[in-house]
Amino acid sequence: MTFQQPSSALIAHPIPKGRRGSPAFPIRNLRRYITLISQQLAIGASLIVKYPFKKPPVPTWPLHLTLFVAVFQVTEAHQEHFVEDISDIRFWIDTFFYYLPKLPQMQIVPFKLPIPAQGRGFGGVLEPLEQAENGHRVLPGQWISDSRVWNRIMHMPLARSAQGSKDPCAAREGEKVILYYHGGGYFICSTATHREMLWRISKATGRRIFAVDYRLAPEHPFPAALHDASHAFCHLTDPKECGFDPANVTVAGDSAGGGLTVGLLMYQRDQGMPTPSKGVLLSPWLDLTMTCESWVTNEMDYLPSPPKTEHHFNPISFYCQPNVKALSRHPYISPLLGYLGELPPLLIQCGEAERLRDECVLFTYKAGGCLGSSNRLPFQKTASSPRHQSRHVELDMYPGMVHVFQAIPFLPEANMALERILEFMQRKEGEVEEHGEVEVEEEEEEEEEEVAVLGVEEETKEAENMFTAS
Repeated sequence: MTFQQPSSALIAHPIPKGRRGSPAFPIRNLRRYITLISQQLAIGASLIVKYPFKKPPVPTWPLHLTLFVAVFQVTEAHQEHFVEDISDIRFWIDTFFYYLPKLPQMQIVPFKLPIPAQGRGFGGVLEPLEQAENGHRVLPGQWISDSRVWNRIMHMPLARSAQGSKDPCAAREGEKVILYYHGGGYFICSTATHREMLWRISKATGRRIFAVDYRLAPEHPFPAALHDASHAFCHLTDPKECGFDPANVTVAGDSAGGGLTVGLLMYQRDQGMPTPSKGVLLSPWLDLTMTCESWVTNEMDYLPSPPKTEHHFNPISFYCQPNVKALSRHPYISPLLGYLGELPPLLIQCGEAERLRDECVLFTYKAGGCLGSSNRLPFQKTASSPRHQSRHVELDMYPGMVHVFQAIPFLPEANMALERILEFMQRKEGEVEEHGEVEVEEEEEEEEEEVAVLGVEEETKEAENMFTAS
């Protein structure tokens, strides 16, 4: 598939193939970076002084959330003055997270997944990319876990489904795992930028996290990210690789990674492929047409307002090449506009003050979902088909919270959200086990009934034979 760079993209120099490693400090940008940092410090100091006397944009916001949003907003407002191209944005982000100290409780294990020649035979929109694979490409990522969780799991015996695996991180007997796709508008961020949040998710849930650095736009537009997401799941569940049972896999993602998660589930459903048992979506980006009202009304969120088509850093133009208007409505890109039946159970978490709020609500409504763990819908269903009434989609909306608030440490709502993720996964896994036990009991009852019927038939035949003989 030929790469067509959109006219709005600014890439002054080649992007390194590897997205990790020690970044080199560009002296040419020193003056602009110092100016930006000075502005951020000035705004931060002003907010600290005014906070006791002036209410924050949302009355329930603590000081550190108010500072976080304000610094983000000033960075976005002045980005065109200190950022020349996408390389600068990625450098700025990677530099910060490269030098950010790694907590000693974190267990980080990098990996590289080899992509076989001709791929794994994916069809549909992924077929051209599969045919282009020459066997030399690798997909990088990281195992991220709390060290105690990692040590406990590594002492467990190897799973039966992974007996043929040579991977030292292969599945353990009875282990549940989380496959994670990071956010970043499909053109920035990585597993390194999300490692602190993923560590907290691992600590809260007691599970290892398999996080993937999928290819980014505009160098790799749709469906490259979906292609890598599919390979990651297949590697995780391949008996010769990691060997996890799909029933023990929960797929998750935030923002663009949340939209990618739903796109993967829809693609797997359409292709008749095995799917994860459930999904967790943190502030998912589900509609790249950006027509929902909250994009305009929720100005207090740190996400920028919808960019114009010709904007230099328009993620939609980057990802939806070459026809933005048509591709932005593709169901694997904007799942809100697709058929939402026959998907595994989903938990959606969003903030009431974030710009993506309305599309999360509409997605839940269209999928026939409900608020929280309630069994009653807060709205009237319009579809009568059972396929639209699975009630497998649950939406948690947190008052006053912003986009992907789970990533902000020390927020009580973030800790509540992580506990809720564990509750959702355990409850759905318990329902599956109960359903399996019920099926086994029904099968045993049916067998007993069949035996009883056969016994009655034999007794009847014996009686008939005796009657005939007499």
